[in-house]
Amino acid sequence: MKQKSTISDVAKLAGVSKSAVSKYLNNIPYVSDETRKRIEQAIKELDYYPNNFARALVHNSIKLIGLVISNIHIMINTELIKSIEEEANQLGYNIVLVTTNDNEANDERLLEILKDRFQHLDGLILANARENRLNLEALKQSFEHIVMVHRHVPTDFIDYVVVDNYTGGKLAAEYLVRLGHKQIGMIQGQEDIYPTRERARGFIEVLQKYELYNPEYIIEGGKTLEDGYRAAEKIMLSNHKPTAIFAISDVLAFGLLDAAREYGWKIPEEISLIGFDNLFFCKLARVPLTTIDSRIKELGTQAVQLLVQKIEGQIAKETLQQVMLAPSLVSRESCKEISHQ
Repeated sequence: MKQKSTISDVAKLAGVSKSAVSKYLNNIPYVSDETRKRIEQAIKELDYYPNNFARALVHNSIKLIGLVISNIHIMINTELIKSIEEEANQLGYNIVLVTTNDNEANDERLLEILKDRFQHLDGLILANARENRLNLEALKQSFEHIVMVHRHVPTDFIDYVVVDNYTGGKLAAEYLVRLGHKQIGMIQGQEDIYPTRERARGFIEVLQKYELYNPEYIIEGGKTLEDGYRAAEKIMLSNHKPTAIFAISDVLAFGLLDAAREYGWKIPEEISLIGFDNLFFCKLARVPLTTIDSRIKELGTQAVQLLVQKIEGQIAKETLQQVMLAPSLVSRESCKEISHQ
């Protein structure tokens, strides 16, 4: 009886590594056309039948999850990818990473890209949701199991796992008010990202409650260190300088810290600063950053758990699961209490 061929046999005959064969079998990118042809020829000669495809025929699953990220270079996405990949591996699944580079055309073509190259995926985790860009209805029609994580848009037909950004914004404002600040500013994020708008909404509502809201202290920001730096220049070099600033993300806060170093502003002696996300580098910053913890590791872990439960039928696919985790304040050294005499 002829011995069944293995993936090692295919790799040896094709003259490639086992990892290259594995990538080919799972339809993962970065396998060259030449390598692909050699693998296909070896599979044909050996009459190789992949175990994972056999499992797919029986169980309708090849243990592969697609993770769509806006930009792989953004710090919070790096932490999110790590937590998602670790939990997926624990549950016996692999991750295929798709990045749109925050490009509108790529967002609009996402469904086409996924259907063309990754139609076999067991499920999708979306961490790139922006309003008026993704056709969520079409995605849901093509992929039965989808979970949005960290960045989401309001919907009544797709699961998500997010932090309560509105409450997080309120926590930041309440903390600065308790420290005695009355001139409080904010560096905003991108308007078409729902979570950052929710952070701003919660923050502004608290300022309005205490009659401390001043639109001249609200500065348009963005998403990068450079955006935070420019926003800091705009607000700190104006005639209306606040005593405290809430940056809608830690990355924007890091940009302000860079500007403070360049201009000689003392934090927290001259200005208190609070961010949002609690990135790993917050505790390592020149001035350890007070921030709101968005529980990014837990978001990634729970998103994978929810998706796998849907894939494996532990939760009925018709049951909408929308999870919102409570944020918390992480007090470090970038905020200072002030007195009014």
